[in-house]
Amino acid sequence: MPKVRGSGVIEKDKRYRNTWKITFYLGEKDEQGRYKRAPKRTIHGSKGDAREALAAYIEEYEQGTNPANQTIGQYARRFHELREGDPSISPLSYKRETIDIAHVCELFGDISLGKLTPGMVRAIEAEARKEGDYSESALHKMHQKLRQVMQDAYLNEIVPRNAVDLVPFPRPRPKENRKSLTPDEAARLFQCAEAEGGVHATGLMLLIATGMRRGEMLGLMWGFVDLDGERIFIARQYDTDKNLREPKTEKSKRWVSINGRMADILRAWKAQQAGEFVAIGLHQTEETPVFANELGQFIDPNNYARWWRNFSVDNGFGVFTKDVRTNRMNGKEVTRGKGYEGLKLHELRHTQATLIQGAVSPKAVQHRLGHSQISMTMNTYAHALDADEIAAPEAMDRILGRKNT
Repeated sequence: MPKVRGSGVIEKDKRYRNTWKITFYLGEKDEQGRYKRAPKRTIHGSKGDAREALAAYIEEYEQGTNPANQTIGQYARRFHELREGDPSISPLSYKRETIDIAHVCELFGDISLGKLTPGMVRAIEAEARKEGDYSESALHKMHQKLRQVMQDAYLNEIVPRNAVDLVPFPRPRPKENRKSLTPDEAARLFQCAEAEGGVHATGLMLLIATGMRRGEMLGLMWGFVDLDGERIFIARQYDTDKNLREPKTEKSKRWVSINGRMADILRAWKAQQAGEFVAIGLHQTEETPVFANELGQFIDPNNYARWWRNFSVDNGFGVFTKDVRTNRMNGKEVTRGKGYEGLKLHELRHTQATLIQGAVSPKAVQHRLGHSQISMTMNTYAHALDADEIAAPEAMDRILGRKNT
């Protein structure tokens, strides 16, 4: 085995921030008379992290370890560790990726990187499907993550090709039993929220009227609400890790039209919130959350989810199945408990797409819901979609009980 020549090479990857390529020269020349280099490896982090990784890489080589002999499990776990803190990946996405990496290790973990073949990928995935231990969606996510791991090994010149590239795995079609409210149910839910009033219920009305994601609604600030133009710009989301960040894709940044009833409700809510803020010594600004808690800060998504479950049960859209008890609150009896079953907030997005069928084009629905690809809209809502974005709020106005004149 050729010896290491020199102390190694660290190159900055100009495509990404805090990303480096490491390698080192070997005491052996190629046919052109140039010294050969070890396969490159990608490192995320500081230059100091790259130096440490390079030193470990050289030590690994000098101990006689062939990178291609690493198991897929070893490489996948290391790949995942190096992505932690990468600014291009949200903490929530990283957390979800942990599950996919675990599945990769369960199915392919003991196989050497250099020995994986397309036939092995097909056989292992077919067996997993036959055993029924994974849903088709979980298998698809695992396949995509395995492909990403092997692509990293290929780009780092550890394997000659990405075997997973030769095994297509189309995105599974969504289940047909995806819940969507009828026009009457959507109108009743909206009316229940309007009767409830307050910050949580007003946020719910916006979800029903626009099909926004919960995190997008909670991350909305007044500076992104154009009440004169009757539209909102979705540019942030507030997630369960309690961080305000950009939406998950560029397509998720979008203008969404509102008009009629919803626009009037937001105007009234802005005035009400401003008055409540003055009473506690706060001032409403462009950076104020549209749906702020009693301290003027963003509402905890977990607290909002708890409010939603209680509201849903109180109004007949869900039930509690465990530790059920009856309490008296504000002069009326309410049911509280655990094990919620019923309408989910995310299903309001499906309701939005379903109820505006015929009023807008699939392209407009893609824009309104913030899908990254129109294929996602078509695959999910082909049964419901048959004209422009501006027609969507008008259609929802009619459904929710307002007659435009």
